[in-house]
Amino acid sequence: MVFFLGRNVLEEGLKTYFSKYKFKNTELSEFIEELSDASKRLGLQINFKEWSDSWLTTAGCAQIELKYERDEETGNFTSFTLVQTPYNLANTKGNRLRVQAFNIAALDENMKIIDTVRV
Repeated sequence: MVFFLGRNVLEEGLKTYFSKYKFKNTELSEFIEELSDASKRLGLQINFKEWSDSWLTTAGCAQIELKYERDEETGNFTSFTLVQTPYNLANTKGNRLRVQAFNIAALDENMKIIDTVRV
């Protein structure tokens, strides 16, 4: 959740949620509303209703596969794709693909990070 939504949105949403609803019972929709309001205050447009429906109220997981090609002479990547497919769809009703975010890192021979890309 932090990785996808961002730390600022989550912190702002939690702060207002706990302040507004302390000592009260709440429902998921109220939590989602606070996250949505926090994202708007921070200048972002995240559809939290859609996110909630996909991640919090639907069963199932995804299978992630990396597909890539490399230049044999230089070792450089010529193509790189992340492919997401439903995992075990036949046995999990309502399983669907979810929006994902990944950090992909390039490492040197000593396993130190050269560069990262968020996809």
